[in-house]
Amino acid sequence: RPLVMNDKPDLHCISGPRETGTSANANGKLPAALTKARRTALEQLQGLLVDVFDNADDTLFDYAEKAVSDSDKNLYLETMRQLRLNRKQIERDFFVHINGLFKQLACVQSGPEVELEAVASLDELSLVENDDLEMSVALEGMSSKAKSKFGDRIYQLNTRLDTLLLHVTVGDKNNPLHPIHICEAFCDASKVVECNIKIRLVLFKLFDRFVISNFDLVLDAANTSLAQAGILPDLKGSPSALRPRRQSGETASQSETSSPKEAAKEAASEFFDQLQTLLASTRDLPMMTDVISGPIGSPAQNARVVSNNELFDLLTQIQQVQPAGEDVFSGRLQTQRFDVRQAVARVLQQREAESGPERVDDTDSDVINLVSMLFDFILDDENLPVPVKALLGRLQIPYLKLAVQDYGFFNRGGHPARKLLNELARAGIGLNDNVDQLQKDMVFKKIQAVVQQVLKDFKKDASLFAELQQEFSNFMQTEVRRSQMIEQRTKSSEEGKAKAEQAEKVALETVRKRLDGKVVPEVVVRLLTDGWLNVLKLIFLKYGPESNNWVGAVRTIDHLLFSVQPPEDELSRKKLFNVVPVLLKNLRQGLNTVSYNPFELGEMLTQLEQVQMQILRGETPDHLEDKAVDPAKELVQAVTQDMERMGASPVAKTPVDNVTPIDTTKVVASSSVMDIPPLSEDDPYLQQAKEVQVGTWMEFCNDQGVKTRSKLAAHIKSADKLIFVNRTGVKIDEKSTMGFAHALRGGDVIILEDSQLFDRALQNVIGNLRKVKQANH
Repeated sequence: RPLVMNDKPDLHCISGPRETGTSANANGKLPAALTKARRTALEQLQGLLVDVFDNADDTLFDYAEKAVSDSDKNLYLETMRQLRLNRKQIERDFFVHINGLFKQLACVQSGPEVELEAVASLDELSLVENDDLEMSVALEGMSSKAKSKFGDRIYQLNTRLDTLLLHVTVGDKNNPLHPIHICEAFCDASKVVECNIKIRLVLFKLFDRFVISNFDLVLDAANTSLAQAGILPDLKGSPSALRPRRQSGETASQSETSSPKEAAKEAASEFFDQLQTLLASTRDLPMMTDVISGPIGSPAQNARVVSNNELFDLLTQIQQVQPAGEDVFSGRLQTQRFDVRQAVARVLQQREAESGPERVDDTDSDVINLVSMLFDFILDDENLPVPVKALLGRLQIPYLKLAVQDYGFFNRGGHPARKLLNELARAGIGLNDNVDQLQKDMVFKKIQAVVQQVLKDFKKDASLFAELQQEFSNFMQTEVRRSQMIEQRTKSSEEGKAKAEQAEKVALETVRKRLDGKVVPEVVVRLLTDGWLNVLKLIFLKYGPESNNWVGAVRTIDHLLFSVQPPEDELSRKKLFNVVPVLLKNLRQGLNTVSYNPFELGEMLTQLEQVQMQILRGETPDHLEDKAVDPAKELVQAVTQDMERMGASPVAKTPVDNVTPIDTTKVVASSSVMDIPPLSEDDPYLQQAKEVQVGTWMEFCNDQGVKTRSKLAAHIKSADKLIFVNRTGVKIDEKSTMGFAHALRGGDVIILEDSQLFDRALQNVIGNLRKVKQANH
């Protein structure tokens, strides 16, 4: 038996030439954080590729042993030999291909985007050779499988790369570590092995089994490295603990070339450098002159540059004349924009007579511009209620002072000040604009207190933000636990009501189906409508519709109807003799379980026995002689009407006059459901309504224009109910899926985004700067 290939490639074939530089640019240089993430990910990928070759011998040898002909056997063995001889070249070409994608990613002008689709249309199929088509299908299958299994990790990596590389928009098509590119790299590299398509697909299966099926390790390694370098470490949806696996034989000193603090500091410096470059590329554009100004202060060449500490003190002076937020309670809820750039320039101009011309240097001017744009986004964010935006807007100068002290603030997702702002926004998303309610709301009061404390106490010690963030987090944990308890009670209550409605529907449907087309005496109608429906509902709720108890209760209805119909033959008569005593016993026992009035029960059973005795004596009972009156028909129509009120499908096709419907006072009617016109299954609003997640916040607007914020607390699928609660967990509305879709379509409800506010603001600013730059190049 051939020996297993156990030679592993040297790691230098993975990394290629070492790159230096601080940002992605036209020279193809990668940021250090991305270079490290690339190496970490490719080391993981190398380990998986080694498994492919280590298992290739055994797999191909097994195929050779099972081959039906000597020629096929020789082909498998020859492929095994070629893999051994060409293993180094395959590995080298594989990683060179991937490194080439990284180099393209680093360039601003990276050429046309790579198409992910293996075959674009049916018309193109005829242009593809059969073998190439099979390979394309295999590659597409592998990449689709990986994207389906690890889509969240791919999204996280796309987002982190997009944030890190300001001059390039990163997505599936140009992410070097997207599974489609990995599959294509292996396909190209393995072409050095000459074999037929059958054996090549065996190689693809090996690659799928050992690389693609475990590709989450590669994605996690890249995401971890970038997160540890400060690139969106708190990105929503990230795994709770991202840890790259250390390669065998690798020491701790090898895997940790720099401390986390040093790596984060380096990444922060690179990130801010890229932000400055992006700002500089748009500063002189006409549409940006009102948003991004040049150096703030005097344009004179001999103007003195204000030091960092002087700027900090100047901002503190400006802050002291700003409102602290008390006006929010007074009813003036409009968000107030404050132009810090103008305010700084005005102060410098006022003291020019004494101190001479002064200006803020380029770096600090860029910081002021960035923070101003971030808070412009916050004040425009429709996801936040106006009172909360009015309060958060007061934090612009304190956060600007913090950013002037530490440029890493822009890049550190775990910075206490960023976390505090995110938590304040998340806590306020459920608040409404009603001033009277806000004056009593403990959460809003706490948000206001935190903002006022930042304005009052922040000097230069950034530890204040960490203290306030921890204090506010503890406060909100208590609030959330309290609201969750009420929300759970609301959810349980609604689920109980929905189950009771379902029991009502099933019981009505069961009776309706068995009575349809039959003629029965009045006493049977009373027994079923006044009593046995309740027995069915109780059994449904207690034991379920699959239980023996339910089967027995339904069989009792069948026996009851059988007992009031004349027997067709002697055998049926004998069966009736046996059924009647058992039936009366079961009716009495069942109705006793629902505490049915014993006096009325005795009367009805007596009347039933009289009908049954008539039938046993061979007499025609009254209900069969008087054809003009058909209680069963009236009952079927009444039940049908009730079912229609509850949203079930009707059975009766023609209306019956003078029908008294069953008493449904205990049934929650859903007539509103019947008034809602249906939407097609592919309607985007219906799809959105079906996919909305529990916990999602949204804003409803009624006919009078009053807006109310609520959260989806439960989706009771059995009753097709969406239950909405307010911030405290109290139910305020319910809708069907179709009703919610129509509300979305009509603009009566808007789904809110409650993800990290600061991260959304930063991504918005970067995205807008990119668009402006691209539109002018």
